[in-house]
Amino acid sequence: MKSWLVLSLLLIACRSAAGQAAEYAEPGMLTPRVRSFPSSTYGAENQNWDVTQSPEGILYVANSSGVLVFDGLDWTVRQLPKRPTVRAVAWAGGRLYVGGYGEFGYFRAQDGQLGDYVSLSAALPPGEQGEEIWHIEPLTDGSVVYQSFSRIYRLSGDSLGIEQPGSLMFAHATGDSLLVPVTGRGIRLDVSGGAAVLLPGSDPGGAAVVGITGPAAAPLLATQDRIYRYRDGQLQPWSEGANARLAGQQINRILALRNGEVAVGTIMSGVYVFAADGREQYHLSFGDGLTNNTVLALFEDLHGDLWAGLDRGIDLIVRSEPLRYYRQGEQPIGAVYAATRYREGLYIGTNQGLFIQDVGQRNFTLIPGTAGQVWELRATPYGLLCGHNAGTFLVEDRRARLLTNRSGGWQTIPFPPDSSKLLQANYTGLSILDPGTAAAASAGAEVKLDGLLAPLRFLARTGERELLALHGSRGGYRIHFSADWRRIVTVDTIATPDLIRPLLTRFGDTLLIQTREESYRYRDGTFTPIATFRGVPLPPDSYCLPGRPGTRDWFLVGRERVTAYRGAHAAGAYPLALRHNFPDIVALTDSSYLICLEDGFATYHPAEEAIPAVHLRLGLTVATDSIRQPLTEGELRIPYHANNPHFNYALPALDRPVHYRYRLLGFSERWSEWSDSGDKEFTNLDEGDYRFQVEADWYGAEAEIAFTVLPPWYRTPLAYLAYALLVTGLLYLLYHEHRTRLRAQARKLEALRQRQLQRQRIEARNEQLEADVQRKSRELANSTLTLAKKNEMLLDLKEELSRLGERGTPSQDSHKLLRLIDRNLNNEEDWAIFESHFNEVHEAFLKRIRKTHPQLTAGDLQLAAFLRMDLSSKDIAPLMHISVRGVENKRYRLRKKIGLEGSDHLNQYLQDF
Repeated sequence: MKSWLVLSLLLIACRSAAGQAAEYAEPGMLTPRVRSFPSSTYGAENQNWDVTQSPEGILYVANSSGVLVFDGLDWTVRQLPKRPTVRAVAWAGGRLYVGGYGEFGYFRAQDGQLGDYVSLSAALPPGEQGEEIWHIEPLTDGSVVYQSFSRIYRLSGDSLGIEQPGSLMFAHATGDSLLVPVTGRGIRLDVSGGAAVLLPGSDPGGAAVVGITGPAAAPLLATQDRIYRYRDGQLQPWSEGANARLAGQQINRILALRNGEVAVGTIMSGVYVFAADGREQYHLSFGDGLTNNTVLALFEDLHGDLWAGLDRGIDLIVRSEPLRYYRQGEQPIGAVYAATRYREGLYIGTNQGLFIQDVGQRNFTLIPGTAGQVWELRATPYGLLCGHNAGTFLVEDRRARLLTNRSGGWQTIPFPPDSSKLLQANYTGLSILDPGTAAAASAGAEVKLDGLLAPLRFLARTGERELLALHGSRGGYRIHFSADWRRIVTVDTIATPDLIRPLLTRFGDTLLIQTREESYRYRDGTFTPIATFRGVPLPPDSYCLPGRPGTRDWFLVGRERVTAYRGAHAAGAYPLALRHNFPDIVALTDSSYLICLEDGFATYHPAEEAIPAVHLRLGLTVATDSIRQPLTEGELRIPYHANNPHFNYALPALDRPVHYRYRLLGFSERWSEWSDSGDKEFTNLDEGDYRFQVEADWYGAEAEIAFTVLPPWYRTPLAYLAYALLVTGLLYLLYHEHRTRLRAQARKLEALRQRQLQRQRIEARNEQLEADVQRKSRELANSTLTLAKKNEMLLDLKEELSRLGERGTPSQDSHKLLRLIDRNLNNEEDWAIFESHFNEVHEAFLKRIRKTHPQLTAGDLQLAAFLRMDLSSKDIAPLMHISVRGVENKRYRLRKKIGLEGSDHLNQYLQDF
C-alpha cells in the first residue's frame, strides 16, 4: 500500500499537466472568485502539500521548500533543520506543528509570529528518524498526532508515543477521537483514554481510503473514485451523481465544510464542491478558475474560504462572498453592457452580441444577427428591445428583427404621451420608436426628431415638457418639447459644470449626474455638487448606482471595489473592477443582481452578512546593537541611540490585495499616500512622545502604537540633575570667589581707607608740623632778629662807650658796662637757644652737615645755619659779632671748606642739603 501511494504521488506532476488539458468545467457555471498565488509570488517551490491558519488569520503552507507564512501582505519561508520537504502543518494551542521527511516538531508562537523551532524527531532512536510525516491531526484533549504511512507519533504534553497499526492513509480527528484508515482492514477508531477498535463494515472492498471527513457518527470516506457514507456499521455510496461526476478523476482530498458542503480535491480535474446531499454546486479546474488541476491540499479558513494547495501554486476559492462569477471558459461572451431576464431566459448584451441562457442550461447562445456591440435591453409587450451599435432590434423566440437601422441605440425611456412607444437616445440625437408597429411588420417604427444632432447617452424626464439629455462624451442639454412631444422647441446647452463622460442615475425622485471629478444633484435646472450620498462620503473617481426599485439598496463603485449599501449601512465590500466608463449593475427578477464586468459578469445575492472581524496587525522593532528586536506593549520606550523605529503592518484579508496609509503624530499630521507596502522606518527621531497610526483600505481596519523616544543620556533627568548640581557647584564657586573677591576688595578698600586716613592724618600732622615749623621758623626768625637787634644794640652801646672813652678818661662804670656788653654778646645760652629752635625747624641739619663736612668749625656751622635761614650778611653780622665784611669772608672760607665751585650758590646748596 505504501509503495502504491508513493508511486501515485510521484506520478502527480506527470499527470497534472495532462489533467489540466483533459477536462474543463462546463462553461456558464457560476463559481466563486479565485485568487491565485503562483510560485513566483510566494517565492518557493511549486508543490504545496498542506495548509493551516492561526487564530490571528496568518496562513501557513507546507511547501517543498519549507513552511510558507502569509500575513495578507508578504510571503516568507521558514525552513526546518536540514531543509526537508515539508508535507504537513497544523495549528493548535499556540503552536505550529510541522512535519516532513525525517523531521517533525513545532514552532513556538511569539507575539503572533513564529518563534523558535523545537524538533521532536531529534529525540527518537536513529531507526525511527527516517520516517516521512504526511499528516498532522490535533485533538481536543491537547494531544497531537503525527502520521507517516506506517507509524503514528502521539505527542501528549512532553511525552511522545509511537504506534504501528499497519499501512495507513490520512487520519481524521473528531474531537478527542481519531479515525485511522488502515489499508485492507478498514477504519480504526482511537478514542482518547480508551482502546482502539476497528469499525465493523468500514473496509471499502480493499480499496485504499484516501480521505475521511465529517462527524465520527457518520463520516464520509473517499477512495480514488468514490465517496461513501459510513453509518450504522455500513458503507453506502454517498451520492450517485457525485460518484458519477468524480469517476476517473482520482480523488486526493476530501473536506466537509462548516456550512454542510463537501469539497473534493482531485488529481485530474481540480476542485468539486457538492451540497450536503451530493448535488454539485460548482467545479473549478484549470482554465476555469484554478491555475492547476492537481489538488494536494484543501483547507477551510476562518472566513469560510477554501484554500487549495496545488501541484503548481496555491489558489484561494472565496466562498464567503455572496458573489458568483461566470467564467467564460471555451465560450467567451465578451464585456457585458446589459442584462435582463425575459420569459425565463437570461439575456446578456455584450460587445460581441446578444446571448441567451435558457433555464436549466449552462451555455450561452448568440442570437443570430446580433453580433456586435449591444447597449441596452428592455422588455416590451411586443418583445425584447435590443439597442445595438447597428440599430435597434426586437427579439422574440430567439429571433431578432431590425426595428430601425439608426445606429447606437443607447437608451430608451417611455414616450410621455403614449406609453406604448419609446423615446430613444442614439448616435444622432433623439428618435421615437413604436415597437408595436415593428411587431406588426408595418412601416413607421421609428421617427427621427429634428432640432438636435448629437450622440446622446442618457435621458431623464425633468419637467412636463422638459428632458435632460447627456452627451456621450462631454456636456449635456436641456431640451424643451411641444405639447405632443413630437417637436423639439428649444435646446439649451449645458456649459457649466463641465460634464466629462457623465453618468446619469435616478434614485427615486433624486437625479444624480456623476463624473470622475464630481457628483451633482440635479433639480429645477440646477446642478448642486454633493460630497456625500445617503450619509456616505463619496470618494473621487467613484459612482453611485441604484439597487432594486422599492428597496434601500445601492452601490458605490470605485475603480477596484464595489461596496453594497442598505441606506447608510455597508452590507459588504468586494474587490470588483467594473467597466469604469459604463458601469452597470442590473437587478434581476430573482432578487439578485448581475454585475457587468469587462470579462463576463458576476451575480450578487444580498444577504445580512457580517463584516469579517479582520484585525490589522502592527508591530514595532528597533535596532539595538545592530540587531532588530520587536518591542512589546510594556517596552515602548525607545532609547535615543535606537531612534530609528521600524513599523511592519499587515491586514490578514487573504482574499484581496490591501493598501495602507500611515502617519506619525508628533512628527507629522499628514497621512501618506496609499501604498501596498507593509513597512515604514523613521530615522533620527527627536526625543518625545509619538503615535504611529496606520489604516487599511478594507473593512475600516486601523491600528496604532504609542511610544516614546527617550532623550540621550545627556538630556535625561539624571543628567539634568547632574547639570543642576554642577551649575549649583559652579554658582557656589563663583559666589565663593565673588565673596572672596569682595572681601579682598573690602580689605583693599579698608586698607585704602586706612591709607587715606593715615595720609589724612599724616597730611594733618604734616600740616600741623608745617604750621609748627612755620611757627617755629617765625619764632626762630623773631628770636634771631631779636637777638640780632639785641646784639646790634649792644654793639652800638659798646661803640658809644668806646667813643666816650676816647673823648675822656673812661670811668670804672664804663668798663663794667663794656664787660657786661661783651659778656652778653658772647652768651652761649643765646646760641644754645638758637640752636634748639633751629633744630626744631631744620631737623638734624647741623648733625648732617657736620657729618658730611667734619672740617667745619663751630663758627662755620653757625654761618651755615644762618645761611639756611636765608639771612643776609647784614643780618648775620650782628649775630656773629662781626662786620658785614667779616661775614663775607666767612662765607668765602665756608664755600672753600664745603668744596663749592664758583658757579654754585652757597645759600641754595645749604637750603637743599
